[in-house]
Amino acid sequence: MARIAGWERGFPLVQLMAYTPYVLVLSMFALLFVVLCRRWLAAGFLLIGVLALALAVLPREIGGPEEVPGGQPVRILSLNLGRGYAHADEVAELARVRDADLVAVQEITPEAVAKLDHAGFSVLYPHRVLLPAPQASGGGIYSRWPLRDLGRLEGEFNQPRAGVVVPGALPIELDSVHPMAPTTPSNTGQWADEYDTMPAAGTTDLPLVLAGDFNATLDHAKLRDLIDTGYRDAAEVYGSGLVTTWPSRLEWPPPVTIDHVLAERGISVAEYDVERVAGTDHRAIFSELLLPPVNPG
Repeated sequence: MARIAGWERGFPLVQLMAYTPYVLVLSMFALLFVVLCRRWLAAGFLLIGVLALALAVLPREIGGPEEVPGGQPVRILSLNLGRGYAHADEVAELARVRDADLVAVQEITPEAVAKLDHAGFSVLYPHRVLLPAPQASGGGIYSRWPLRDLGRLEGEFNQPRAGVVVPGALPIELDSVHPMAPTTPSNTGQWADEYDTMPAAGTTDLPLVLAGDFNATLDHAKLRDLIDTGYRDAAEVYGSGLVTTWPSRLEWPPPVTIDHVLAERGISVAEYDVERVAGTDHRAIFSELLLPPVNPG
């Protein structure tokens, strides 16, 4: 009920809400058990709950690639570098294999900047807006196309914004997103406050794309409210909305989906995938977006 109504408030309800898909699975087993015990009244109430959760969770696995005749592809790779410890050679190879046009990174340190350039980023991505910092605070945007530095989002971590000159299409704004993680009562309050400062769709001069570690799943009301301003989640559109991104391995806590690419409505999704990278506990996310043609028809 809390998930359906968006009632999660504060610590630890915000944390627990991330595990809604697991609750759905457990509730299905509970329903089966109650039915086998012939507790029909309880089964009826449980069935209502299961159906409500299923309607909230399962649609994010229904979707597929979109097509835009004459659309301009923009390939975006996003990765939390795990305090700069992600293996730079793997990141650079992944960017090459995916032919990424833009790379949004979180938790980038000055040392990680040097390692990525040594691994090939200096050639692959001559344009960049970087705000490296020690530990988890850094953020950056790399591009094969010219960028315009638009400052940063509000928040404790560095979240750079950049205008991107896309050949054959209108320019876009790409933001590398990394709000505070809601790991403690005080951090949870800060997390909520930072979400309130996130740019709503349609509020900037350029079409917006947000990519990064959102520290929220599609079951969090804060993220859903942001999306409802006019974004679409690339993974959900593609039908991969339950593919987990953190932690990257099967360990405690159970994996959830907190890394996202959000694109304003009007931007289509042609591809989405996740990749494991050594050295970080986040999976990299890749999305190919399609911008509408400048002169359609």
